[in-house]
Amino acid sequence: MSDTNKVKFGLKNVHFAVGELQQDGSATFQKPVRWPGGVSLSLEAQGDINKFRADDIDFYVSQSNNGYQGDYESAKIPETFKKDVLGEVEDENGVVVEVSDAPTKIFALLFEFMGDKHATRHVMYNCTSSRPSVAGQTTGETIEPQTETASLTASTIWNAALKKNIVKARCAQGDAAYDTWFDNVYIPGAPITPTATRTVTQNLTDVTSSFTGNSVADGEAFTATLTAESGMTIGTVTVTMGGTDISETAWDETTGTVTIISVSGDVVITASAS
Repeated sequence: MSDTNKVKFGLKNVHFAVGELQQDGSATFQKPVRWPGGVSLSLEAQGDINKFRADDIDFYVSQSNNGYQGDYESAKIPETFKKDVLGEVEDENGVVVEVSDAPTKIFALLFEFMGDKHATRHVMYNCTSSRPSVAGQTTGETIEPQTETASLTASTIWNAALKKNIVKARCAQGDAAYDTWFDNVYIPGAPITPTATRTVTQNLTDVTSSFTGNSVADGEAFTATLTAESGMTIGTVTVTMGGTDISETAWDETTGTVTIISVSGDVVITASAS
């Protein structure tokens, strides 16, 4: 049976990374940021096929690669994307304002297709985005989620290692760069940095935790639900990360849950029940 992928479906793990073009045409990128709520991605190859006729045949055929163009539909375009890429600004009152002459930035788009047999992960370099349309409708008897669509263009960047302009890259399970694909934008020739891990220590007395591990990847989200032993009540809960007390934002007494959006240091949870 052929090992070739036949179908692709189930878009997930969409990330964007703000980039900056260099004078030589290469680019540097910031750490990828998750773009949740991916619905669909449709990008069409751009370029012309040129044919030279001789001896009554297509004697020479060449094709130009002008990147890709299309749409990405998601549940909502993140505010971080609108500000960091599209140039929207936030005033002193926390109001986000769209500026007519805002300078936009390029970005890399990273994603994965669940239906891909090898769970192949992709990155498109030198992407630009149009401003999303504004649309909405009144609420009826049933609520239908409204999505937002960004029109994207992916062009090239110069890669010194390959000495070529590159448009995109892909990586399948088992490849060296696979596990860290969404940690940094992969650039051919650059060293692959292993994913850092942070220890998780739980000092619990008469309390159980839904988190049974002892570490979490740097930058990953962390959640743990704490439950007191039968007939007991959880008292004070202390959560530190990297030695800093973050209990006020991490501990939710109502739900009994410890939540950290992005882990950046060793986590210590101390809790007891009585």
